[in-house]
Amino acid sequence: MFDSTLALMTNGYAWLPDRRRHTGGKPVRTRLLGQKAVAIHGPEAVRFFYDEAHIHRQGALPGPLLDTLFGRGAVHTLDGEDHRVRKALFMSLLKDRGGLDALAEHLHAQWDRACASWTGGDQIVFFDQASILLTRAVCDWSGIPLADDAAAEETARDLVAMVDGFASAGPRHVRARRARSRQEARLADRVEAIRRGTWGAPAGSVLETVAAHRDADGNFLQPHTAAVEVLNVIRPTVAVSWFLTFAAHALHRWPEHRALLADDNAPYARAFAHEIRRFYPFAPFVGGLAATGLHWDGQDIPEGTMVLLDLYGQNHDPQLWPEPYMFNPARFLNREPDRDTLVPQGGGEPATQHRCPGEDVTLTVIETLVPRLAALRYEVPSQDLRIPLARIPTAPRSGFVMTSVMPAPQRQGVRA
Repeated sequence: MFDSTLALMTNGYAWLPDRRRHTGGKPVRTRLLGQKAVAIHGPEAVRFFYDEAHIHRQGALPGPLLDTLFGRGAVHTLDGEDHRVRKALFMSLLKDRGGLDALAEHLHAQWDRACASWTGGDQIVFFDQASILLTRAVCDWSGIPLADDAAAEETARDLVAMVDGFASAGPRHVRARRARSRQEARLADRVEAIRRGTWGAPAGSVLETVAAHRDADGNFLQPHTAAVEVLNVIRPTVAVSWFLTFAAHALHRWPEHRALLADDNAPYARAFAHEIRRFYPFAPFVGGLAATGLHWDGQDIPEGTMVLLDLYGQNHDPQLWPEPYMFNPARFLNREPDRDTLVPQGGGEPATQHRCPGEDVTLTVIETLVPRLAALRYEVPSQDLRIPLARIPTAPRSGFVMTSVMPAPQRQGVRA
């Protein structure tokens, strides 16, 4: 059995769907990083994968992924009671409607600030600007002080680098490791200062809550681990820069959606957010280790085998999504998707399983800012807007350049 690591790095998002087509839709058997692996697909596979009796996470994530994207000791690496107690921390922070409404207010404020700086300038790269405004908003919301514009820009670069370099080798990966080390050290110092009583974080903020959290053993998290988990709130929020840039791309390609979004149409904004997450590439797959000898779709999976759950392929499966390569928010209009069918950030139950608890944050960011983007006036100069599927994570190559940015016209009673 050949090792597919190089093929994955070469073909990116297309690697697993292509392999699955060659098997006639059956599980894909391969090797990654020298380890035996099997890839499964579909809503039933999602339910199978997120059953802890089947799949364990401890020891499943390779070191390079922990040193860039998730961090050592992160909730993603835990199983059983340890996972449930740590996951409850994230559920309290990321699923509360009041907290999400407060985040939306920070997003509005930072959008206004950013728009003021864009107006009258020569051009902006929207991806870069989105990452900075999201960094400011989520750090304010999380109780993490940013001294000035330079600190906000440096933090944004680091948070973007952690995501951008997780699936690569070479300079991108090195930047990601260095970025994580800087931010972990900074936040660990804050956690220690809070516990010593020499610095105060806002009550109920992400930083204060994580610093006070006790794990299943009744002990505080180590400062480094606490820093990792704070980053696992702010880093994924800034990663929504990818979705916001995809939204700009979609509005450019299909401008008929602008009027529907700019007219305070909340149901349409929700549907648009779901379709952005389905249509555009984000995570190619997730992985875990077979907890015991398993049997799936007529095949045996030995204990310890790496099991991959296909995400990108499932979100473009014509048996699940009619005309999957047509961008069509109407498929979600006034109906929420099945949790195990739409899986841009994984599936399963957020409270008890390994499904990302930050999906509501992602949706809040998109639903809050995309209508304002749709109402913004700007020009799109000639540029390279191709989205290379060989690159993980991918985005429009140009980062989506805008010129002649003007604020949206004011409408009485509506925030511009």
